[in-house]
Amino acid sequence: MELVIILFLFFCLPCSLFLSLVSLISFLNRAWLKPIMIQSSMSRQGVNGPPYRFLHGNTKEINHMRNEALGTSMELLSHHQLLPRIMPHVYSWTKIHGMNFLNWYGTRPQLVITDPELVKEVLSNKEGAYPKKFIQSYAKKFLGNSILSSQGEKWVKTRKLANQAFHGGSLKAMIPAMIHSVEVMLQRWRDVKEVDAFQEFKLLTSEVISRTAFGSSYVEGKNVFDMLTKLGLIVNRNNFKVSSIPGLDFFCSKLWRTSDDIESDKLEQAIKEAIIELIRKREGRGGHFNGSDDDFLGSLLNAFHDSDLSRKITIDDVVDECKAFYVGGHETITSSLTWTVFLLAIHTDWQDKARKEVTELLDQHNPITLDGVSRLKQMAMVVNESLRLYPPVFNLTREVEKETKLGNYIFPANMALSLPILAIHHNPLLWGEDCHLFKPERFAADHGLAKAFLPFGSGPRTCVGLNFAAAEIKIALSMILRRYRFSLSPSFLNRVWLKPIMIQSSMGRQGVNGPPYRFLHGNTKEINHMRTEALSTSMELLSHHQLLPRIMPHVYSWTKIHGTNFLNWYGTRPQLVITDPELVKEVLSNKEGAYQKKFIQSYAKKFLGNSILSSQGEKWVKTRKLANQAFHGGSLKAMIPAMIDSVEVMLQRWRDVKEIDAFQEFKLLTSEVISRTAFGSSYVEGKNVFDMLTKLGLIVNRNNFKVSSIPGLDFFCSKLWRTSDDIESDKLEQAIKEAIIELIRKREGRDGYYNGSDDDFLGSLLNAFHDSDLSRKITIDDVVDECKAFYVGGHETITSSLAWTVFLLAIHTDWQDKARKEVLELFDQHNPITLDGVSRLKQMAMVVNESLRLYPPVFNLTREVERETKLGNYLLPANMALSLPILAIHHNPLLWGEDCHLFKPERFAADHGLAKAFLPFGSGPRTCVGLNFAAAEIKIALSMILRRYRFSLSPSYVHAPFNMLTIRPKHGLQILLHPL
Repeated sequence: MELVIILFLFFCLPCSLFLSLVSLISFLNRAWLKPIMIQSSMSRQGVNGPPYRFLHGNTKEINHMRNEALGTSMELLSHHQLLPRIMPHVYSWTKIHGMNFLNWYGTRPQLVITDPELVKEVLSNKEGAYPKKFIQSYAKKFLGNSILSSQGEKWVKTRKLANQAFHGGSLKAMIPAMIHSVEVMLQRWRDVKEVDAFQEFKLLTSEVISRTAFGSSYVEGKNVFDMLTKLGLIVNRNNFKVSSIPGLDFFCSKLWRTSDDIESDKLEQAIKEAIIELIRKREGRGGHFNGSDDDFLGSLLNAFHDSDLSRKITIDDVVDECKAFYVGGHETITSSLTWTVFLLAIHTDWQDKARKEVTELLDQHNPITLDGVSRLKQMAMVVNESLRLYPPVFNLTREVEKETKLGNYIFPANMALSLPILAIHHNPLLWGEDCHLFKPERFAADHGLAKAFLPFGSGPRTCVGLNFAAAEIKIALSMILRRYRFSLSPSFLNRVWLKPIMIQSSMGRQGVNGPPYRFLHGNTKEINHMRTEALSTSMELLSHHQLLPRIMPHVYSWTKIHGTNFLNWYGTRPQLVITDPELVKEVLSNKEGAYQKKFIQSYAKKFLGNSILSSQGEKWVKTRKLANQAFHGGSLKAMIPAMIDSVEVMLQRWRDVKEIDAFQEFKLLTSEVISRTAFGSSYVEGKNVFDMLTKLGLIVNRNNFKVSSIPGLDFFCSKLWRTSDDIESDKLEQAIKEAIIELIRKREGRDGYYNGSDDDFLGSLLNAFHDSDLSRKITIDDVVDECKAFYVGGHETITSSLAWTVFLLAIHTDWQDKARKEVLELFDQHNPITLDGVSRLKQMAMVVNESLRLYPPVFNLTREVERETKLGNYLLPANMALSLPILAIHHNPLLWGEDCHLFKPERFAADHGLAKAFLPFGSGPRTCVGLNFAAAEIKIALSMILRRYRFSLSPSYVHAPFNMLTIRPKHGLQILLHPL
C-alpha cells in the first residue's frame, strides 16, 4: 500500500503540477500577455484607446459612463445631442483617441470604427473577412440561428426566403392591411385629446406584423410579443457582462444557474410553443399545408415542406425566423415612428410642410398606395432626418474571421468590430456643426453623404424589411397628418416650464422663497453638488456635533438665505421644505387627510413595496392594526428574554477582545433581535435577507436625487438600455421575495398549513393571510412587503441609535459613569433586567434622547399635498411635495439654544415645552409603530454593556457621519473595551 502511495506521488503529483502550470500559462497568455501584444501592435499602426484592465478590460468604465450619462438630463428639446447620453464611451474616447480606437470587452479586443469609409468596407464584406459577430447565451435564445444572427449558407437560404416575402408584389399586397391597422388605431383616438404615441405605435406595429407577415392578428400574437419583450430585457441587462476568468463562468453555470438563466430558458421554450401553435393553425391540425400563402410565414412553411433538401428548412428554423421578424419588424418601426412624431410635434413648420404634401398627393381621388407614398419627397426628408438623429439600430457588430487588412490597418483574427451608427450620424465633420439640430433639408439633394447614413445597415446584410418599414412609417404618418395636427402635450410643456414659474410666483407672494427653478432638473444638481462637497471631508471636533451642514447642506444654506420654510425643486416638482415645528406637527397629525405619505417609485418601491412604511388609506390602516397587535405591551414583554439573550451572545464575542467596530456589532445584534422576536428564527436564517436589503438600500440611496430628464424619454430609453442599478435591483427584489417566502414556508410547514398559534409579527401576518374574512385578509405580497419593511425599519434605525449613543458615551465619560451608576443601582443579582426596570432608567433616557436629537435615525420625512389646502398662513397647491427635515429642527438654536450642537442630556431632565421640536420617530398617527420595541432594545443593550465594560473611542476612529437610509459612521465605529 505504501509503495502505491509513493508511486502515486512520484508520477501523478508532478503531472498535476505540470498540467496546472500549463493551464496557468494559457490563462496568463489570454488574460494578460495577448492583450498587451495586441494593444502594442495596434498602437504601432496609429490605433490607440483606453488601457487594457486585467480580466474586465474596459467594461467597468463603459458601464460607469453609461450609468452616469443616463442619470443626467437633456435640457434642450431642439438640440438632439444623443451620443454623449447613449454611447458616452464612444463620445469621450473618439475625442481623445481619434475616429477609430481600441477598447476591451473583457479580455477580447474590440475596434470601434467611426470612419464611414471603413464602416462601408466592413459591411460590404466582399472577401468574407467580416462575418456577423457570433452571439451566445441570452441573445442566442432571443434570436436563435435566424437571419439576424446566422452565417454562410444558412443565412443565404433564409435571406432568399425573406426576399421572396418582401419583394415588390408581396409588399403591395400588404398595403391594405397596413392601412386597416392604422385606421383601427385612429378610431381609438376619436374623442381623445392626448395619447401616449410610443404605446400606440407599439400596438400598431405589432398588429401590422401579425397581419402582413403571419396572417393573424395582434391578439393572437400578443403572448409572443410579451414574452419576446421580457426575453429582450434579459438580453439587454446582460449585454455588457463579461466572464471574469475565461471559462470559469461556463463551469459555474453547471453548478449554479442564475434567475436570468432559468427565466430565459422558460421564455425560450414558451415562445417556441406559442409560435408552433400559430404554425399549426396555418397548416391545420393535420399538418397539411397547401402552399398557397405568399406572406413571410407562408414562405417559411413552403421551405419547411419542400422535398428538395437544398431548400428545405427545419421547424426550429421556422421558429427562429418568426422570432427574428417579430423582433426586427416591431422594435425598429416603433422607434422610428415615435421619434418622427416627436420631432414633428416640436417642429410644426415641417409638420405643416409634410401635411400639405400629403393632402396634395393623397386625396379622395388618389387613395394611399405604395407608389403614392414613395412620391412623398418632404415626408422622405423628415423620416430620413429622424432616422439620422435617432437611428433605431445605433450600433452594429462584426468580427474579424482571419487576419486581414482594412484600409491601412492589419487586424488579427477574432477581433471584435463595433460600428456605432449613432456616432457617424452625429459627426459634425460629416454633417456640419449643426448636426444635432433637426434639419430635414439636408436630404433635399444628394450631398455625397449616403456612406454616412446607415439607419438600417449597408451591404448584403442591409435590413431585408427596409422597404416594408419605410412603407409602414409613411402610411401611418400620412394618415395621421390628414386627420390631425399634433403637438407635445400641454401637460409636458406646462410641467417643465409654465407651471413651475407660476408656483414659484404664487409661493413668493405668500412670503415663501427659495433657489430659482432650473429648467427640467430644478435644484437637484445644486443639491447633489453641495452634498458631495460636504461629505468629502471628515468632521474635526468630536465635541461639536454640527451635523446639518454635512448631511443636509442645502437645508443649512437655504434656511439662512430664505428663512425657516423655503421652496426648492426636485426636477420639475415643487418641494416645500418646512422647519417650523408647529407646521411640521400639523402636517404629521394630518387631521383632515390632506397630507399623504409621499408616493414612492422605482427603486424605493422595490425596497419597501406597498408596506406600512409606504402604503396609504385602508391598506395602511389594516397593516397598522396588525403591527399594533404584534407590539402591544404583552407581546413586548414576551420579547425581552430574546433581546437579553441576543445581547449576551454579542458580549460573549467581546471576551478577550480589546477593540470592536461597534457599528458592525450592533448591526449583527439588531438583526438577531429582529429575527428572534418578529420572525421566530435566527440571524443566520435571515442573514441573506439582511444582506440583500442592504445592497438594495445602497441602490436606493445613490439614486435618491436623480430625476427624469424629458418626461417620458427615460421610460423609452429604458426599453433600449437598462442601467446596472435597474438590473441589479430587479434581481435583488425577486431574490428577497423568494427568501422571505422560504421563511414563511418553514413557519407554515411545506403543506401550507398554519395553526395560528404564533403571536409574533410574522404570526400576525400569517393569521391575516389565512383569514377567511376578506376585510381582514392580506395577500402573500402584502406579507412579503411587511416583512421587508420591518427588516428595514427595525434594523437600520436601532443600529444607528445604538451606535451614536455609544459614540457619545465614549466621548463624554462623565455621562457614561452616571448611566452606569444608575444601571448598577437598579439591576443587580436580585433585580434582573426587565421591561419595567429599563423604563425607570431616568439618566439613561436622557442620554438616549439627546443622542436621538443630535443623530436622529430618520433625519427627513416626506409627505405630499393631496388637494389644495391651507397650512398655517400658506395656501399650498395639490401635488406639492413636503420635506420635513427633522435634523434641521433638532439642531435649531432658536429652539434648543446656542449650545444645540453640544451633547447635553440634561436638556431632557424636565419638560421645557420642546416635545413639538423632538421628532426622532415622527409624530401623529404614523409615529413609528416599533417605538417602544426600539427603546427597550436600546436600553437593554446599553445596560448590559455598561455593567460589563468601560469604553472609549479608539485613536483609529475617523468622525465622518453620512446618510444611507439613516445617519451612520462612514468608516465604522472603533471602540476600546475596558472590562470592569
